[in-house]
Amino acid sequence: MERTNPEIINAAEHLFIIHMGQNKKIRNLYTQNILWKYNHDCGQGILNDKILINVNALIKPSEIKRIKYISHMINRQFGNYIMVTGVYCIYKSIDKNTKEYYFDYTINFVGGLVCYVNISLIGNNNTPAKIYSITSVKVAVYNLEEEEILYVEAMGGHTIWHCTAKTIETVVSMKDVEEKLSDRFIKIHRSYIVNRVKVKEIKRCSTVMENGDEIPIPYKKFVSIRAMLRIN
Repeated sequence: MERTNPEIINAAEHLFIIHMGQNKKIRNLYTQNILWKYNHDCGQGILNDKILINVNALIKPSEIKRIKYISHMINRQFGNYIMVTGVYCIYKSIDKNTKEYYFDYTINFVGGLVCYVNISLIGNNNTPAKIYSITSVKVAVYNLEEEEILYVEAMGGHTIWHCTAKTIETVVSMKDVEEKLSDRFIKIHRSYIVNRVKVKEIKRCSTVMENGDEIPIPYKKFVSIRAMLRIN
């Protein structure tokens, strides 16, 4: 029986109790020949001791204050193959202080069971991770760091994500993009949102991005937008 989206998300989140050292409780969720990857360590089948030790080396189960699920993206592909990707954060308690550790993950399901898990540490609270999971019009899923994104352009009902190494077209509306992005991004035109730290130059009615692309600024909004970009 095919799992619903809430069931898939619940199963994905349940897998992360491996951080609590409770790997035996999740054996009914995955296939016998499941592949595991945690940072640079790989394994197959039942979660082996080597990976489990490395999972708990950074954050001991007794130090975990809570786990927060930041984002999820589900991609249903051919047959009964489902991919889930996203980001979660573990709050570690140390001497009455709390430290945050951010993880990027990808989980593949076949026939309702997990067949592949990839978990990677991507940052801590000294360098907070901002990851945006987006799905292209070709149904490919991308996890983008803020540092990669130059600007987002509206194109009809679609949006084009211009990044340092690629350009991605999505069916997400500009309104939804604006609500999703952090305050690092400024809407300088009804069709453009720019990453202000990626602005190389500002002209009288336009900005020049790091890749040389020039983005228009409405004449009447130039002064206020220049102030938001913190460029004199």
